[in-house]
Amino acid sequence: MKQHHLFPLGVIFEGGLVPVAVILGYLLAGQPLLNPIRFDLDGLATGLAATLPMVAYFAFSLSRFGQNIAGFQKIYRVLHEILSRAIIELPGWKLAVVGMSAGIGEECLFRGVLQPAFEGWLPEVNSILTPEVNAILVTGFIFGIIHALTPTYFIIATLLSIYCGFLVNYTGNLLTPVLAHGLYDAVAFLVLKRMFLQEPPPAVQAAEEKPVSNDNPGKEPPPPPAD
Repeated sequence: MKQHHLFPLGVIFEGGLVPVAVILGYLLAGQPLLNPIRFDLDGLATGLAATLPMVAYFAFSLSRFGQNIAGFQKIYRVLHEILSRAIIELPGWKLAVVGMSAGIGEECLFRGVLQPAFEGWLPEVNSILTPEVNAILVTGFIFGIIHALTPTYFIIATLLSIYCGFLVNYTGNLLTPVLAHGLYDAVAFLVLKRMFLQEPPPAVQAAEEKPVSNDNPGKEPPPPPAD
């Protein structure tokens, strides 16, 4: 993906989820967001604190130990192949804007509308699987499916979505998962940019890894035989 595509498409698509969430909220419950968003110090503090476990996971996945795990290796390879050129060329502030746009748009839709809607639709299974918990799990599964670049990424995205679901239920404020999600994505983009800058782009890597023929290695092909 090219950098002049990633920034506008990312901001427009992710930001466009906000009006989608508002319209869906009005259709389902007659209000823009079923989980409220309050811009206060508690929401700001809990959002910043909730970012730390997510960033810690990301740091582990990119560490020497994490990259010995096949699933994390594959995620990194896929991200490198798809996004490295665009991320390298985009300035840091644009990467941060794309990351925050994802946090705002996706959380407004998934935690602001879909999760509370599922709470009203899903039954209570037992004392543990209450409608609230079931809604978090179902929303997390849908979120994971949409983000399933690899099987491991599906699991990670599902778990992060469940984490954000519990955050909004615990705090009662959509601002907490919006900040946590947005800051996590922004940090992830900036860290990936730094790592990608230390490696050749995918096309160069492929050329370097292309095996050399065993016949006449490093030499010109022989001339055709004379008639």
